[in-house]
Amino acid sequence: MGDDSQHSVSVDRNRPRRVAWATLVVGVVAAVIAACTTTPSGTPATTAPPTSSTSSTSTVPDGDDAFTVVFVGDSEPRMRGNTDAELRAYVANLVSYTTTRTAYFDVDGGTHRISPELVILGGDISADRDTSVSKDLPIWQQLYDNNISFIAGFGNHDWEPRVWGDGSLGYSVAGEQSNQSTTAFTRATYQRSSDMSPDFSYAEFGPSSTNGPTTFLAEYKGVAVANFNTFLYQPSYTFPFGWPLTCNLGTGGAGCATFVSAEPQINRLAGSLSTNPARTTLFVQHYPIDTSPDWWDDYGASGTTVAQKQNRLLELMSRFDHTVLLTGHNHSAGHSTFSYGGRVLDQYVAPYFGGDNGVDTSRGGGFIALLVSPTRGILEVKTIPGGI
Repeated sequence: MGDDSQHSVSVDRNRPRRVAWATLVVGVVAAVIAACTTTPSGTPATTAPPTSSTSSTSTVPDGDDAFTVVFVGDSEPRMRGNTDAELRAYVANLVSYTTTRTAYFDVDGGTHRISPELVILGGDISADRDTSVSKDLPIWQQLYDNNISFIAGFGNHDWEPRVWGDGSLGYSVAGEQSNQSTTAFTRATYQRSSDMSPDFSYAEFGPSSTNGPTTFLAEYKGVAVANFNTFLYQPSYTFPFGWPLTCNLGTGGAGCATFVSAEPQINRLAGSLSTNPARTTLFVQHYPIDTSPDWWDDYGASGTTVAQKQNRLLELMSRFDHTVLLTGHNHSAGHSTFSYGGRVLDQYVAPYFGGDNGVDTSRGGGFIALLVSPTRGILEVKTIPGGI
C-alpha cells in the first residue's frame, strides 16, 4: 500500500483507444500511483444545458478574499488532430486574462475580474499511453512562469484500461510504465505549485495496493480541492510474483493484474477533509456523475454498484455548505444538480479544451471560471466558450 504524503505547511478514465505497445520490457515495474474513488448515487434534481453563469447574490465585504479558479477539461494534445502548439496557444489565452484580456464575473456588481490564480486540469492530459512530464509539462509551464498555480488529475486516455477497444488486454508492462508516467506528471504539477506559492499546500494518498493511482487533497488560500482523477473508485492493482516472466509473457504481461478496491484510499482522503461544513471545497474527477455507467466500472474490485459509488461521492460533497463537482470527459459544457442528504449539489462539465479535431484556435480553449472565497463560498461559476 502506498504511503500518504503531506507537503508544505498545512492541509488541514470516451473508452481508451488501443495503441500498439512498444517494446517488451523484461522486468517488473514497481509503482505507487494515484487512484480515484467516488460514490455518487442520488437522483438528478435538474439537468440543464450549459450555463453561462451561476452566481449568488452578496455584498462585497471589506478585505474581500475572493479569487478566480479556472477548470479545464480534456486538453488531449497529440490526438484528434490537436497539436502541442495549439494547446500552448490556449494556455497562453488563460494567462492573458491576468494581463491584456479583460472579463468580469457578474456577481457583486461585476467588480471581480476573471484573473486565474489556480488552474485545474481534469484529465485526458494527452493521447493514450503518451502522458509524461517531458512532453506535457512544457505546454503548461507558462502558467507557472506567470505565478499561476497549476494542478492536474488524469482521465481515461491517461490510464490503462483492463480491455482495449479492439479486445486486447491491458495492464501490460508498457501499460504499467504509462501509468507510472502519468502519475509522475500529476505529482509534478502539485510539487511545482507548492514550490512556487506559499498559499498552496497538498497531501497525496497512495494506492490501496502495490500499484495504482495517487489522489490529492490540496488547499489554496483556504479553499480545498479534492482530486479523484478518473473517478474516485479507480482501482489499485497487483501483479503475480515474477511478472511478466510468469504470466502472458508473449503479450508483455497483459491481462495479469488483480484489481483491488479503492475504498481504503477513498477513506484516507475522506478522513483528511475538513470537519468544518463551512469550508469551501471543490471536488474534481474526470467522469461526470451522469455519464454512461460503464465508466464507473472498477472491475468488481469494490463489490459496489454504480449507484453506491456515485452516492459515495455525493456523500463527501454533502458534508459542505459550499461545494461543487468539476468534471470533463463529455467534450461539451453542461450543468446538472443532484439531491443528496437534503442538499442540492452542483456538477459542472467543462467545454472541450483541445479544439475541434484540428488546428483551429477559433474552436478550442474553453474553460470554466469560478469565483471562490474561503469565507463566502462559491460566488459564481461561469462557462467561457472556446475560441481565441
